[in-house]
Amino acid sequence: MIEPMVELNNSVAMTSGQKCLSDGLDRFAEQFLSLFYIISPMETTRDDPYLVPDYEVALIPAIGLLLVIEQVIRFFQRKQLSRFPDLVINTGSALIFTLARVFLLSLVITIFTWLYTNYRVVDLPLHSVWTWVLSLLLVEFVYYWTHRALHEFNILWAAHQFHHMAEDVNITTTIRDSIVDLVIYDIFPLPLAIIIPPPILVVHIQFSLIYQIWLHNEVIGNLGPIEYIINTPRQHRVHHGKNPYCIDKNYGALIMVWDRLFGTHQTEQDPIVFGVVSPVPKTFDSMTLQFGYYRDIWHKFNTVEGVGNKLSALFKGPGWMPGKPRLGLISDVPEPDRSLPKYSHDPYIPFWKMVYIGFHGAFVVLGFYLLADHPFIRFSPMKGLIGMFYIIFLLTAFGAIFDNRKWAPILEIMRCLVFYAFDYYLITPVHSTLGHNEYFVLSITLWTVRTAHMVSILWWLVYMIVDYVRREDRDNGSDYMMASNGEKDVESDTSSMIARNKCQNIFIIF
Repeated sequence: MIEPMVELNNSVAMTSGQKCLSDGLDRFAEQFLSLFYIISPMETTRDDPYLVPDYEVALIPAIGLLLVIEQVIRFFQRKQLSRFPDLVINTGSALIFTLARVFLLSLVITIFTWLYTNYRVVDLPLHSVWTWVLSLLLVEFVYYWTHRALHEFNILWAAHQFHHMAEDVNITTTIRDSIVDLVIYDIFPLPLAIIIPPPILVVHIQFSLIYQIWLHNEVIGNLGPIEYIINTPRQHRVHHGKNPYCIDKNYGALIMVWDRLFGTHQTEQDPIVFGVVSPVPKTFDSMTLQFGYYRDIWHKFNTVEGVGNKLSALFKGPGWMPGKPRLGLISDVPEPDRSLPKYSHDPYIPFWKMVYIGFHGAFVVLGFYLLADHPFIRFSPMKGLIGMFYIIFLLTAFGAIFDNRKWAPILEIMRCLVFYAFDYYLITPVHSTLGHNEYFVLSITLWTVRTAHMVSILWWLVYMIVDYVRREDRDNGSDYMMASNGEKDVESDTSSMIARNKCQNIFIIF
């Protein structure tokens, strides 16, 4: 009697586990397809705009899989894999961008709802495929002109140029956006709120950006006649080129109709060199890369004379100069010098540093995925800001490590210490409200991360001591070479060098 009961329980457990696995795979497949705007109009339409999911957070696993697939294809196509520092900077800026949108979206929804309730000019049925399709076309139209404005107004280009600085186009380049970019993208669709029901509008302004994730790659070629209608990687690569024929072309997100109508469409011709025409700061510091161009605008503003020219320095194109057309002259854009290195800034980065940053970065992404859309954070702008500032601090420390700055160890120790305050104030309160499975996963993750940060602090302290001893040895080695001139006591210096070397070996063993 007992054996049949055991077998029944095992059967039920297996059936439940299989169903859970099947449901999980189905949901993941659905999320993966949604990266290509393959979504159900009826299933994505909610009655309440506040119930629309934050898809940019929910799709993080699918985006990660797409990145892995891209890198595997690059490997088999014998292309160089994407640079690790670029992947870190791009992903970090995406976390800031997405976290800002998590709590900014609540404000945007409130404004959308107020405009729609008080000033709408037409009552479109909410649960209608035609309303959904019309909304998609209108959002695409507004996105086209928003994106074009980001390129044609210098003050807006200052926010957008960070995205175009990428000298290697890959899946993570899509999410390499500045915080100012986010604000601009969320402000421009506001007029649509007098036409489109807010629950549908919120869906499309998210997927208009999500669709572009797969457009950023170098592994997909010509897709044939479909390129007359929708945007594809081959067409978007033109948008990222700094070749003269690529400048200010292909602004569309999902569809290419508006580019063809307004004369900004361009097909891929000569091999494309990615990046921006103006000089790029030689650093991996994310904040310098995001905001450094504002200094160039200020310099141009101060250099030109007259109120009209000063306003033109702000509101005309990046290539404008006195006496030239609004957008400058294409003839002033030089052909890329293919004899130069691909990357303008490419310092040597030891493998162990990449492993270290990859380890810490992976836990940050995991924590972000588990916590960012939690109501405790989503509806608390202050907690969202704290999360943003921590990620900015983290990117600054990682950038200093990539740049091999002397003060990088001190900054990273400070970052590790700040983590514990961040953990206490932001993570622990959310941790206690999670479900059983999420609580278990996050508990293991948290204690691993807490231990790792303590070990990291000790590691950097030892690293600084060893580095100091080595520099002292180098200095004393130089003095030893000068001893032939009678300026140093060779014997005493040699003895002290041996003593220091013993000390150094102890630290290395430790």
